[in-house]
Amino acid sequence: MNNRKRPEAVDRARHSRARASRARAPMSRKNANAPPRWMSEARTERADGRTATREAQTLRHPERHLEREATTAATTAWETHVAPDGRTYYYHPETRRSTYAKPEEMMTTMERAEAATRWRKFTAPAADSTGAMKTYWAHEDTGVTTWETPKEIEEVREIVRRAEARATGSGVRGTGAGRAESRNESGRASEDDAAPFAKEYASMEEAKRAFKKMLAEHGVRGSTKWDEVVNRAGTDARFSALRSTGEKKQCLNEYQMAQAKIEREAKRMAEKKAREAFRAMLEERGEALGLTSNSRLSRDGSLEQALRDDARWRAVTDQRERAEIFEDYTRDLRVREKHEREHTKTKRASAFRECLIEAGATSETTWRKIYEVVKDDPRCERCEPLARLDVFESLVRDLEREEMTKLEVERKAKAREERKRRENFVALLAESQADGIITPRMPWKSFVKRIENDERYVRLCQNLDGSRPRELFEDLIDEIEDEIDRKLDDFEDLLRDGYKARELHGNTTWEKAEKLYRHDKAWKQAPQDEARKLFVKFIAKVFRREQEKERRKREGIRSEDDAERPSSHKKSRRDRSASR
Repeated sequence: MNNRKRPEAVDRARHSRARASRARAPMSRKNANAPPRWMSEARTERADGRTATREAQTLRHPERHLEREATTAATTAWETHVAPDGRTYYYHPETRRSTYAKPEEMMTTMERAEAATRWRKFTAPAADSTGAMKTYWAHEDTGVTTWETPKEIEEVREIVRRAEARATGSGVRGTGAGRAESRNESGRASEDDAAPFAKEYASMEEAKRAFKKMLAEHGVRGSTKWDEVVNRAGTDARFSALRSTGEKKQCLNEYQMAQAKIEREAKRMAEKKAREAFRAMLEERGEALGLTSNSRLSRDGSLEQALRDDARWRAVTDQRERAEIFEDYTRDLRVREKHEREHTKTKRASAFRECLIEAGATSETTWRKIYEVVKDDPRCERCEPLARLDVFESLVRDLEREEMTKLEVERKAKAREERKRRENFVALLAESQADGIITPRMPWKSFVKRIENDERYVRLCQNLDGSRPRELFEDLIDEIEDEIDRKLDDFEDLLRDGYKARELHGNTTWEKAEKLYRHDKAWKQAPQDEARKLFVKFIAKVFRREQEKERRKREGIRSEDDAERPSSHKKSRRDRSASR
């Protein structure tokens, strides 16, 4: 619906009853006043294929049916009746057929034209409260409904009106006469005389495709005018695939734009193929004609005279385009010749390099000596003088690089071997220390006598770089002594500043001190001999301090630091080591 919207339930019910009326008998069995039973429904003639053909002919040439319309109304055997429900139905006495649909014999030309479309007219109550009946249209295929008259119905009505106008003005004529009369002054057939509806199309796109196919079959090009199109295709049934002139011209414009694009592309491809064929001709005949990178193409020259009989030459008509293609060919020829010269030069240089290697050239060989050896070799003669020297220098650099690489590899391998020997000797020192062979402050001469026959010592002596066996031994001794000094420092700190340091007096013995510090880690880890000596020295200092204190006490001399420990006056072993 467009403006006024009919209820959906009424629309569907009414449309269903309308479609069912064409397939059901119009008489109800339950109604006693209905027509007799023998008036069974028959299929309508409009559903027949021959009837559909006649309807299409009615639209194509409506003037032909004006005369038949007048005679059919008088001779038809159909009778008009009214059913008890008020609807009109039609009855044929001879065939005993009845139908609600109006038979074709009783239709006017306008009704025939409307019946040829897929639109059907129905009535339904109006949306207002007046209860009046309002006409609406429904499409048989899509089911679309509208209150307004469809465009197709308006078009067929216009066609019929024009046909009636022509028939009224000049009388009803035959098809040939009517078509001859519709010619305009220029002798071209008018657009209205073209068959308006040769075929029903499912959609506008399908109609456009049919119209464009017709244009292609009639040889319509991108520059063809509309009048010429009408002259060529006006009598074709597909000319009426589109109803209005505007649609036809728009479709023609689309077709011509696409055709122009196709024609341009075809022309471009043809020109491209012609240029490629021209270039192929130069490639094929260039050697026979003696073409080089310095050749030139001149008008009416010898080259043009030799090639003008070739069809590929004539395919390119523009002299300037020929010159451009020939210039591209000579440019590529120059590049090709340059690459060939470089390849030949490289090949000769490689051959001369092989000659130098075969002559025994090394990184220390001089050019004068090696040249005297290879100067008579054909490979040397083919190589240019400057290129010979470049090849020789390049070969010498490569040989030097190879020697340096080889030496570096040997050096790294030797370094790995020497490092492995040192690691093995260090393992020997660790084993000797664990076995108690190496002691603190042990001299090298005493130790070397024990290992002079050991393979690990002998192999380490063969090293040229890195630490020597004695250096590794002395490093180990230093580490041992440093460890002992650290333990003694901890022991001395324990005596001087420990938590039981005030219990140590000048008469304290080693056994008594050991009982005091037997659980202390520093006491247990300290070397016994060194620790005992250090303990004796410390107790002696404590004893002297106590004696000095007694003396000062007897003399009546007191000071605040009388009670201080010896640590307040002298540095410890750790402090002395740090100061050193």
